[in-house]
Amino acid sequence: MRTLLSLTGVAAATLSLSACAPYPAEPGDTPPATGCPAYKARDFKAWIDTMPGPGARPTLHITGEVDMPTPGYSVKLVAGPADRMQPPGWRFQLDAKKPDGMVTQVITPTPVRFDGPTPYPQIREIIITCGGEALATIEDVPVVQ
Repeated sequence: MRTLLSLTGVAAATLSLSACAPYPAEPGDTPPATGCPAYKARDFKAWIDTMPGPGARPTLHITGEVDMPTPGYSVKLVAGPADRMQPPGWRFQLDAKKPDGMVTQVITPTPVRFDGPTPYPQIREIIITCGGEALATIEDVPVVQ
């Protein structure tokens, strides 16, 4: 009888521990091993605004969204080098700063935006990187007047 009770206890403990096992990860559910905290990037768009007016300069606008591991991350796009092709491709780095203090561990969609002057009348593509890896590539950068 004792053997039956101890086997029942082992089975119950095994079942209770297996109930706590995590679900297998799906692609994009874990941040890349590159040191970039972003899980996924989506809906990136870019355009060059050339509206005329006093003091007007061509302005590049980039918008998109990245999934961060917690709420409160401060994210921005930092302009990097452009290649020498005509029209050029331009690289941007996602700069992400962790929130201070304790925060809930929940994947949080976080908007990202860049608005700044551009020296280029046209741009072939924009590559957004994080941790040395490409997060998103925008291949259509229209010029809006």
